Amino acid sequence: MVVRVVTIGHPAVLFLHTSIISSATSIRSTNAGCYTRTAYGLLAAVADTIYHMSVTVKRDRKHFGTIRQMSSGRFQVRFTDTDGKRRPAPRTFLDRKQAEIWLARKRVEIEDRIWSPPKPDDKTVVEWAERWLVGAHIRESTRRGYLWLTRIVTEKWGDTPVSEIKKADLQAWLGEMTSQGRSRATIRHIAGTMRRILTYAVEIGGLESNPAERLHIASARPSEVKPLTIAQIEDLAEAISHSDLHVGGNGATSTGRAERPDLALAVKLAAYCGLRAGEVWGLRRRDIQLESSALIIEQSVTAGVTGKLVIGPTKSGRGRRVPIPRQMISELQKHLKHEVKTDPDALVFTSNAGTPVNHGTFFKRYFRPALIRAGLSPETRFHDLRHSYASLLIAAGGHSKAIQERLGHSSITVTLNTYGHLFPSLDEALTERLEKAIAGHNPDFEGTIRAQMKRREKKEE
Repeated sequence: MVVRVVTIGHPAVLFLHTSIISSATSIRSTNAGCYTRTAYGLLAAVADTIYHMSVTVKRDRKHFGTIRQMSSGRFQVRFTDTDGKRRPAPRTFLDRKQAEIWLARKRVEIEDRIWSPPKPDDKTVVEWAERWLVGAHIRESTRRGYLWLTRIVTEKWGDTPVSEIKKADLQAWLGEMTSQGRSRATIRHIAGTMRRILTYAVEIGGLESNPAERLHIASARPSEVKPLTIAQIEDLAEAISHSDLHVGGNGATSTGRAERPDLALAVKLAAYCGLRAGEVWGLRRRDIQLESSALIIEQSVTAGVTGKLVIGPTKSGRGRRVPIPRQMISELQKHLKHEVKTDPDALVFTSNAGTPVNHGTFFKRYFRPALIRAGLSPETRFHDLRHSYASLLIAAGGHSKAIQERLGHSSITVTLNTYGHLFPSLDEALTERLEKAIAGHNPDFEGTIRAQMKRREKKEE
């Protein structure tokens, strides 16, 4: 008998090979070799079978299914069903290995005839939207925004079964909203909400594929950043500290406070430390570390779905440390001494009733009137103070990565997309320095470069 040995680098084959050889060797001493020949014959048969299967899989893999990496970094799988129809996997995968395993299992199901196509789901968009919102792990303020967007989606598609929605119909719907005068940014948010609802239906198994994927949506025009100057920030702080309105927030009774240095401090914290509104109102006594001149930003105050104020994590979900300009230290010391309870978890800013500050109430009763008294545009937003902080850092030559960390952006892309247009002046200054170095007007420039090269060489050693 001629035995053809095929080497396959698979643990199962190697284990089987070792086991049969071991058994054959032990039998050799008690029999005239017939069992050994049988064992080797069995080994050859198994090896041939696995080899044939491996070759067939490699040859037919591209015909049965495909795996592609999406822009999100996840992997999408498509496979061929029993009728030769190309179908997408009901979910995407974190890495290619998971996708390959799923595709291999699906092939076994189809070849063994235990797979059947999913039945069309008769649940409507509004039903899937409700289920998606209940299960979504999002901040309360984000949930409130999605509720508004979901209402717009369900006004159009609420009673429509998800299985009847076509990509062409969705594309036409986007065109209708454009002709109705909705902004590009709003349309993108609405389309994104529809995509998330249908993606949830696909993942649960109620929909075969998502028709809202890859819709053509015009890029939203970036909102214009309007930073304030330091003089304007100081004028605004002065104006808001002498408010004409004395009515307490959140339904509190009048206190008759003519001076509001606490509100002036809040304005400066947003402008000189880059805090979001909710982060200002969420500051606790222990978050202000005067010894190290730093703020620890860990929580935020936002309005929930019902309008009730909720204290939770920051927008990015991560804490950060922000330096405090030394000019603000004395103001913070005075405020902590006279206006804040000694409890480390006491809020630094509260309404007249001692409750968390409702930003909507603050903006309407104090911030907007102060804008007018300071001679600023009534369209100025509190968030523009945060933009002002970013512009001041850029003007000071701050590195984009350092600015990202101070602002608490989720990625450097967010920082550059928001403030990239403010960098040209910095670029011009760098070009001017280079030109002076080339012209010989900056003799220290080359010395700086040589010093940097030496430091790099020492690190490499």
